[in-house]
Amino acid sequence: MLTGPALLTFLAQIRDGYNYRFQPGHNKFPRSLALVGLRDIRDYLALEHPQSTGEHQASPFNIVTETMTLANFTQKEIGALYRQHTEATGQVFEDKAIERAWYWSEGQPWLVNALARQIVDYKLKGDRSTSVTTILFDEAAETLIKQRDPHIDSLLKRLKEPRVKKVMESVLTGTIAAVSPNDDDSRYCRDLGLLELTNENLLRPSNPIYKEVIIRTLTDQVDKFIPKTSVNIWTDGQTLFLTNLLKEFQIFWRNIMDARTKQFKLFKII
Repeated sequence: MLTGPALLTFLAQIRDGYNYRFQPGHNKFPRSLALVGLRDIRDYLALEHPQSTGEHQASPFNIVTETMTLANFTQKEIGALYRQHTEATGQVFEDKAIERAWYWSEGQPWLVNALARQIVDYKLKGDRSTSVTTILFDEAAETLIKQRDPHIDSLLKRLKEPRVKKVMESVLTGTIAAVSPNDDDSRYCRDLGLLELTNENLLRPSNPIYKEVIIRTLTDQVDKFIPKTSVNIWTDGQTLFLTNLLKEFQIFWRNIMDARTKQFKLFKII
């Protein structure tokens, strides 16, 4: 992705080619170009010119015809894509497995391909005689979450940006009222593919894989400081220590009743 001076130089070259396209020696300039990125080109320019009062908010040279967003695959399209693999190799994706691929990816193109590749090339090691099942998709999803491929890692680097972290923490903690789904920070997170807008006009993680990776990333530093030596006094994993459990409940109940008594006395005095 081009940023900074390289981006501005590239756009300047396109502008000059467009302006001189009818001059002798310049008639080979492309008749149309598609610029592909995470955001609209005007957002990149606004980032490069934060002091701008608006002159950079339009297209770089006022010849942009249309801005389009590439949509995710539908579940039907995922099935059609995987059937191409079946036709080429004979390896079958079970119907339930395709549903599971949709569940984990929600049609995100990189995830759709990465999940299948993780299964057929790595987990099954090229064994085309074995059918692809839902369990294999669950295992592949966990692998992608843990190994953090460059695609996912590049998105997670965005979590270090204050504007992204603010929105993501609000969504994950349920304090979504703190951000508007339509403000620029929220749109930025949606353009990055981290969030999507539901039919109820609420923000949520774009898919379960992104959600899990984002949660683990945001809580990683906190988790490092949680003591790992605490002793479970209620169970050893097989037997429930009922006496200890009842004692802890009694302590909890006394604390609650003491707090309520103090509130009642305060009310009577007032």
